[in-house]
Amino acid sequence: MRRITAALCLLLVLTSCAIYTIGEGKANINPPEKVSEPETRIRIINERKAMAEAERLAEEERREEEARLKAEAEAEALRLYLENAVYEYPEDLDELVIPHNYRPERTHLELDTENNPLRLLFLPLEEDADLERVASSVSHLETDFTFITGTLEQRVELSKLMGRDTVILEGGAVLYNTRLARMEKDYAIFNLNGDKDIQVSVLDTYRGLPSSGAEIDGWISGLTGDEKSLSRLKIADDEILFAFSSSEPDGNDWNIFTYYPYRKDHVFRNAEIMRKYGFDDIYRQTHFLAEADPGITRKNGDVYERMDFIYSRNLIPVESVVFDVAGMDSKAIYAEVLMP
Repeated sequence: MRRITAALCLLLVLTSCAIYTIGEGKANINPPEKVSEPETRIRIINERKAMAEAERLAEEERREEEARLKAEAEAEALRLYLENAVYEYPEDLDELVIPHNYRPERTHLELDTENNPLRLLFLPLEEDADLERVASSVSHLETDFTFITGTLEQRVELSKLMGRDTVILEGGAVLYNTRLARMEKDYAIFNLNGDKDIQVSVLDTYRGLPSSGAEIDGWISGLTGDEKSLSRLKIADDEILFAFSSSEPDGNDWNIFTYYPYRKDHVFRNAEIMRKYGFDDIYRQTHFLAEADPGITRKNGDVYERMDFIYSRNLIPVESVVFDVAGMDSKAIYAEVLMP
């Protein structure tokens, strides 16, 4: 009986094993996928590095954008400040940096140079000038540019009394009503309108006159001209205005037919230099005869001379007049010029 049972079990086992072939058995085997553990760690590390680098670049871009916006805001704030700043004169004028732009009015007028001339005023101040009277005397005059020569203290005080926008240069002051484009120690450039600029300079080398005709020869022998100072003028191709209180008169004013017996034919260097540079003497261009229109601006004793000039270059002189101003012994000059 036991033998029969064992035989049946063996037959059953053999029958069940015969159900699968070897190929089918192999097909049913699913071994686990082998993964290199070090390779997996390197990939994770690289992914983390890439994410960190992307985050760093994004943060850098954010900071750069913040810096750009901050710089733009600061530039705009500076522009508005500069546009509206008055730039008061310092109480101690030894601290004044030249050039200096004083702007109580902050004017930016566009001038119609096609239909209107430029209106110019020149105030050559002497030491004893009463500046309050001077300011009161000319306050009614509408000018585009007013030139002032004299001491630095006088120029600053008269600028404040007149309440006009002003550029203080090395050689004088320029009061203006249009847009200042640039300023240097010896000149300033103004934008009159969209396509018209003009350069403006002022120089003061006046050192006084002798008190009598008998001293003229000695005075003339001591004159050496101001070529070094005049050489600092920036001679550009553009239009130029130049107000000059000179140490010398103009030889074209000196001839035996004028009212002043001490005069004789003489060539003065400064006037010749200005002609060489291509400048027009506006007063003499509009008053041709020195005998009839001497244009005297200074006097001392019995010596009377035209020592103050408004010169122009590449402009058209229209008219000019020399006149008295309350508060100053020297004469003022009013002139008009056209832009070509």
